[in-house]
Amino acid sequence: MNPLYSICISNYNMSSTIEESLSSILSQLNNNFEVIIVDDGSKDNSLEILYQMKKKYPFLSIIPLERDNRRKLGETRNVSVRAASGKYVLLHLDADDIWDPYIITFTKIYHDLETRLEIKDFMLSGDQIQMATKKLILDNPYPNIYYVEDRILWNNLSVKIK
Repeated sequence: MNPLYSICISNYNMSSTIEESLSSILSQLNNNFEVIIVDDGSKDNSLEILYQMKKKYPFLSIIPLERDNRRKLGETRNVSVRAASGKYVLLHLDADDIWDPYIITFTKIYHDLETRLEIKDFMLSGDQIQMATKKLILDNPYPNIYYVEDRILWNNLSVKIK
């Protein structure tokens, strides 16, 4: 059975924080979730840590990429979204952040808004966490830049509001 939610994470040389960060995410999830982490050619031991974590968390998918200077953070985020199996994607849960146990609550708030406002394909933004349908992000991908890729995406989506 495919998960309903895909948490999409990008990593580059975050070996000092990745285990604690991912543990804070993975420990609060149920079978409705998958976690996809795209490693963008890390030179540290990030991949070794990730493969060890996969033994404990089988719903963790790792996509190792070779470093390509033409691919910026925005495109790495797009790689994770394209690989997602879920109908919904959760974004900007980064490999250097520690997460309090509110991810499932955040999804409930999203669905409450979806139902009450009778809208589809919107992005809900919280404190360093965003949620949208996979379709919305595929139709409006991140720009291939290093910084403010998220703000440009938000701006592009806000312009589309009717």
